[in-house]
Amino acid sequence: MRELNTFNRTAIKIFVIITVVLTGSCVKKQVKSFETSDKFSLLWEITGNGMQKTSYLYGTIHIYDSTVFRIPEEVYAAIDLCDNFALEINLNEINPGKLMQRLMISDPDSTLDKLLEPEIYNEIQNIPFIKMMGEQVNMIKPFYVQQYILIENPMSLQSVEMNLNSYANRKSRNILGIETIDEQLDAIDAVSLSEQAQGIKDIYDYCKRENLGFAEAGRKVFNTIQVTYMNQDFEKLVNLEDEFKMTSNSPASDSAIIGSRNVNMANRIDDFIKRDEALFIAVGAMHLPDYKNLRGVVGLLKEKGYSMRPILIDLKN
Repeated sequence: MRELNTFNRTAIKIFVIITVVLTGSCVKKQVKSFETSDKFSLLWEITGNGMQKTSYLYGTIHIYDSTVFRIPEEVYAAIDLCDNFALEINLNEINPGKLMQRLMISDPDSTLDKLLEPEIYNEIQNIPFIKMMGEQVNMIKPFYVQQYILIENPMSLQSVEMNLNSYANRKSRNILGIETIDEQLDAIDAVSLSEQAQGIKDIYDYCKRENLGFAEAGRKVFNTIQVTYMNQDFEKLVNLEDEFKMTSNSPASDSAIIGSRNVNMANRIDDFIKRDEALFIAVGAMHLPDYKNLRGVVGLLKEKGYSMRPILIDLKN
């Protein structure tokens, strides 16, 4: 039982790095009206297509440094105006034991030490959070291990999703999930372990090329992503992997993790909105715009007949 509990704690730690890290209390004043933006925005008003009530779509950064970023007041105001609240997954329905099983490598011949070259495997053992997991890290799928490499100090960060979920719970909103946890993890599992491991190899190559340690590289990447997000520079956001030259996602993995999920998200949002109840939706910002040759959720909802109005928000104050 002690071993199982350890695995559970490890699984949850890994998962929250990707989606949710820390809860926080946020009390914001309501914005009574929204100003229209003249460019692609992180916050969108959804109307038309026979809707009786207005819904809202927000693109999140998942995790953030609260010393330089705050969740805009307009986002909380949009939640206040809605009956239902939806994230990518319903955080209230996560089963830690089941989650733990999905994050682990089931094939003993495909463990991390067999997927990575010895020098890379040995190097990542020096990362503080990797050290905390000890030998268990060898059984964790590379995609999740990669998150530890890129985040220098996870416990100093906060989560957009957890903060918004806490606010929605306090406001007694009906909580929904756009995807199930299995659907989200299935999308990641559609990428082979060897291709997931290539992501770690790319980070290692980037560090060597730039003469950076893993911690320094993680800090640089995270800060760049956060600033780009706060600037709402979607063109740069979708091209960051080219700037750092440290990811090697294939068209197949892009389709599984981004493209197919975008289609599923747009279909689910459409289904929820047809219940004729105002819906607030928050998904990762990368799901909003078109990505390479893949359609984003904003465009897909427009194709379904909805009017998508970008709302002006300032994330830099």
